[in-house]
Amino acid sequence: MKTSDITIVFQGVFKPYVTRDHEAFARNIALTRKVLPGARAILSTWEGADAGPRPHVDKIVYSPDPGPLAPLKLTDTKPNNCNRQLRTSHAGLAAVDTPYAIKMRTDCRLDHAGFLDFAAEQKKRDGGRERLLACSFFTLDPTMFERLPYHLSDWFHFGLTDTLCQYWSAPPMALDAARHYEALAHLPDATLFERHFRAAFAVEQHLCLPFAAGRGYACPRFLNDATPAVLRDHARFMADETMLLDPWQIGLAFDKYQWVGGSRFQRLNNLMHLDWLALQPSPLAMQEDPKGLRRMLEERLREKAVMRAAFRRSRPLHSLLFDPGTKGRHARNAARLITRFL
Repeated sequence: MKTSDITIVFQGVFKPYVTRDHEAFARNIALTRKVLPGARAILSTWEGADAGPRPHVDKIVYSPDPGPLAPLKLTDTKPNNCNRQLRTSHAGLAAVDTPYAIKMRTDCRLDHAGFLDFAAEQKKRDGGRERLLACSFFTLDPTMFERLPYHLSDWFHFGLTDTLCQYWSAPPMALDAARHYEALAHLPDATLFERHFRAAFAVEQHLCLPFAAGRGYACPRFLNDATPAVLRDHARFMADETMLLDPWQIGLAFDKYQWVGGSRFQRLNNLMHLDWLALQPSPLAMQEDPKGLRRMLEERLREKAVMRAAFRRSRPLHSLLFDPGTKGRHARNAARLITRFL
């Protein structure tokens, strides 16, 4: 694949200056283009946005703002921008005329293009078949702490342009769906984290479910529908349709979420590249160090099994363990000591 076969779609808010939060949108675009010389670039943002001097892109796509929805979670105050993200992503991808596309946010950048090497190797293993490449953060593992099947990260997507256009063609989230759990109670077996949701589905699920359903996979009927049939097809979807890479494998730098990589909780809560490999029918095939990889896979599976069981058995203590206050901190420290022993 030539880099000239790729168009990078930078989607979201754009400001020509460095903001008070040190977000440098123009810098993100310029640095990413250096990593992919020859690739085209499109900025997809809002009508009325100040693009300043032409920000290192070949085209700017402006879309009307559909406005925000009620906060995604009952514990949150930030607006749910699902429909905003959908509109600008779809409009930007519709303007692509190269066979491959990248969809990424304006508030992140690429420091290298390692994802191309991983994708090329996987394409050989697959006999030429193309996949949708996505980031492990936040692709949730529905067998862990948040049982949200098809929660595929929307941070970074790479693949055939037609595939990305299909993925980002989900219908807008309806107003009643955005407020679903204001009127209805969560199921009795919902975990503490699942009870936080106001919307019927997480944004990532809302985007992914039509795509997966259109390919014949069994999809959840509600937010945390983790029945055996759904989990079985979710695993099959991840194994067959996607490739999950960790941000450092992709080359993705996301300063706002840099803390995620150091969070043991998030490394367990998400499907990391190792977890994705474990879903493959032959995870050791064509690997440079199959014995070493086998040991890593076995250790990862054991770690997840231990933490899954610990989370389930500690349920009466969840409100304390995950309390951000002082009491919660003491409880978490005690839990860390126990899990290290396990």
